[in-house]
Amino acid sequence: MIQFGPRYRTRNDEIVAKLIETAGAAAPLDPKTVVKRKAAEISTAMALLHGGDWRVQIDHDEGLVLIVRRSRRQTL
Repeated sequence: MIQFGPRYRTRNDEIVAKLIETAGAAAPLDPKTVVKRKAAEISTAMALLHGGDWRVQIDHDEGLVLIVRRSRRQTL
């Protein structure tokens, strides 16, 4: 499962960032970063709904976003 660390160092940093975003002064995000974050959100939601370990594959050249549960390999 994908794990994320804290987004802000302190609570004050978080408050200031939200104020800047609310004021519309935040810098626009790179579209590739937006796609990566959205795919991570979906894979996390799928793990919560269905369990298991999910992986994300993004290929911008082919226009492909793949979110799939990792196979459970069985040993003989």
